[in-house]
Amino acid sequence: MNPGTPPASEEHASAPGLLRAIALYIEARGRLLHIEGQEAGARLSNLVGMFMLALTALIMSWILAAPALVWLIAEYNGWPWTRVALIGAAVHLFLGLLLLAGLKNRLRGVQFFEETFNQFRRDREWLASNKHH
Repeated sequence: MNPGTPPASEEHASAPGLLRAIALYIEARGRLLHIEGQEAGARLSNLVGMFMLALTALIMSWILAAPALVWLIAEYNGWPWTRVALIGAAVHLFLGLLLLAGLKNRLRGVQFFEETFNQFRRDREWLASNKHH
């Protein structure tokens, strides 16, 4: 027997321990992923729900108010109603583009599975530091 190799009984005893550790590691990562998946789903559904409600309210209010506002402005200024409607459309287009830009910025800041990715990064760093030993 080579003095540098462990006896066969030690080798067999460590294999189940290693497999158990790997299984526990995978289970822990799976639980973390599941928890963060639920959290991400709740965040996303909350954002989408709020967005849909706000959008519906805005659309309904403008559908009801726009014709009356166009008529009032046209009567007050003596302009044709088509000019007022086109100006109103341009203002709404500009505001809509600004709001979409703001939404895009907000979505950049939303992070999902943050802790899982941090754990994977730490695991890679730990594995890299142990390779060099």
